[in-house]
Amino acid sequence: MASNNLENVWNLPVPWSDGSLSARLWQKGRGIMVSVPELDICCYGKSQSEATLRLFSNLLKYYNELKDKETLSERQNAHFQLLKIWVKGVEQKMCAGESVLSLSRI
Repeated sequence: MASNNLENVWNLPVPWSDGSLSARLWQKGRGIMVSVPELDICCYGKSQSEATLRLFSNLLKYYNELKDKETLSERQNAHFQLLKIWVKGVEQKMCAGESVLSLSRI
């Protein structure tokens, strides 16, 4: 039987969120787990960077899946509203800086 005792759990705000999304990060075996409890999404990676990149990718995929659906359940609509705010924050952050390195310079 698995133990529910997690000693090293870090609760963090999701970057570019208005505070309505939080992230939980913990070590599982040799890897790292990261989740967004409000959306029931959980990702695993060999490192913190890998786990958070997978979470970022999955949040975007989930947002696009919900956006493309013609009808949403009440739960899906609630998730979509949370993700819509988050995606807007990501887009604003990406468009805000003039110091973004141009791909043509690489």
